[in-house]
Amino acid sequence: MLSEIKPISDENRVILSNVLPLATPFTIYVFPTNYCNFKCSYCGQSLGYKKMKEEYDFEPEQMSLATFKTVVDQMKEFPERFKVLSLTGHGEPLMNPQLPEMIAYAKENNIAERIEFITNASLLTPKRSDRLIAAGLDCLRISMQGLSAAKYAHICRYQINFDHLMENISYFFNNKQQCKLYVKIMDVALEAGEENKFYELFGHISDRMFIEQCRPVYSGVEMTRDIETTADRYGHEHPPRMVCPLCFYMMGVLPNGDVKPCDAIYKPVILGNIYHQKLLAMWQGKELREFRTRQLLKKRCENKSCGVCCAPDDVSHPEDALDEQATRILERL
Repeated sequence: MLSEIKPISDENRVILSNVLPLATPFTIYVFPTNYCNFKCSYCGQSLGYKKMKEEYDFEPEQMSLATFKTVVDQMKEFPERFKVLSLTGHGEPLMNPQLPEMIAYAKENNIAERIEFITNASLLTPKRSDRLIAAGLDCLRISMQGLSAAKYAHICRYQINFDHLMENISYFFNNKQQCKLYVKIMDVALEAGEENKFYELFGHISDRMFIEQCRPVYSGVEMTRDIETTADRYGHEHPPRMVCPLCFYMMGVLPNGDVKPCDAIYKPVILGNIYHQKLLAMWQGKELREFRTRQLLKKRCENKSCGVCCAPDDVSHPEDALDEQATRILERL
């Protein structure tokens, strides 16, 4: 086995409370599309676009190359390079045909240490793989939805040729050059006793692989409604967090150019739009400062969107926790 069994998230983390405030976000999520060809039963996409509009104020949109270039150009105005540019939203990135051009433009402008995205890989043909690798992609993160065609049909209501999918993933791995390939799967997408099968399938065609624990990420989704947990998706147990760390180290840019303080499907606050205000001004602006202040005062749940979002307890790593240092950080800000 060549692959490591580790979470696909970045493990090279600093103690966030020690470095705030940041002059430049660590991560920016730029959503190339909000369309998805899957309707995974644990995901908000399972509700359909009408219900997603009601539940999350969600709009299925495609980002234009011109909008993406505007984002990249504004990223260059920050004092430091971003650590990560993730071309991941709440859809399937490969549904945007200009994704390789986006990666190439970002790479040419040297605005991030690493460029990556998360995909379900159903559209990952050898031709697309070649274009992504040639564009300079640094990391491809694949989210599997089962280990058979039958499981895919059950979990995400999608008919897939599983053998063909595996061939395409193998092609990417065997031709990836500088790019890393990480593969993960949710525990609910495995049949009983399939853990070892997952490791065997990807042990020689990935750099890293991991089984995540399903969490109630999306309000209104029946499958995860009654999940109770004291651990994040990576298995770290912790008490409930009152301060969400995401807004202190990331930004999210929607396909239409609207900017949020996180990558969640919810819109707790819109900081502005790149066609009316610069990213740097939003990062340094009053709107985000007031939003962070409410977080540090542990009034997160007074915001309707934040009140139903489990991100602080799901995807925030132990190094990101801010609750104990909230007062000190507030004084510093």
